[in-house]
Amino acid sequence: MNIISASSERGLFDSLRKTPLFAGLAENDLAALTGEAMVETYSDGVVLFEAGQVADRFFVVLDGHVELFLLEAERHNVLEVAGKSLLLGETALFLDGGGYPHSARTVGYAKLLAVPARPFMAVLQGRFDLTLRMLGSMSMRLRGLIEQITRLKLKNTAQRLAAFLLALTPKTEGQAVVRFPYDKRLAADSLGMSAESLSRALLKLGELGVESRPDNLVAIHDLALLQQYCLDEAE
Repeated sequence: MNIISASSERGLFDSLRKTPLFAGLAENDLAALTGEAMVETYSDGVVLFEAGQVADRFFVVLDGHVELFLLEAERHNVLEVAGKSLLLGETALFLDGGGYPHSARTVGYAKLLAVPARPFMAVLQGRFDLTLRMLGSMSMRLRGLIEQITRLKLKNTAQRLAAFLLALTPKTEGQAVVRFPYDKRLAADSLGMSAESLSRALLKLGELGVESRPDNLVAIHDLALLQQYCLDEAE
């Protein structure tokens, strides 16, 4: 793990302004809120925090991915794979001395901004406008999780995988080649399916011009067609 102070990280404020939590904030506000924060760089598989551990800081994903999971009756349940700009461990902001509700570990390389909760909240106490922004960010995150659960319930496995692949490219028309951002088994877990079901879903999508290639690459020959398939009623 490599750690440097937030003030030493070049371009940090520009990166933070791309997150819902810090979007639009002036440089002096960002400096006050992250005054005691650290930029931490991790390798694969590092546990950031565990369920029940005292929540004394939260994280912003600057680059890479972090798996959020629960261990229940020796079963590993993936809740989400958080990517760039997402907030992790926000429980630290609301439960003084409480515990994290789930565990988190890095997936491959990850760069995170680690923000101690107490000094961050001390700044917020005098800034109602920033507090409202924080609540708005939490609301957006909750809405995203609800939409994710809805997709899992209403869409079949092939549609869920199609939506996942489409989210990997900014293009909406024509062709695209995308790469699974992490292990396919973890992708399957995050989509609520087994690795075998993901393989079958890829074969199903082959009928729509989706081609699996080596090195975790996937070629999509008709983005519009795949988008329409996602919108269709699940069979």
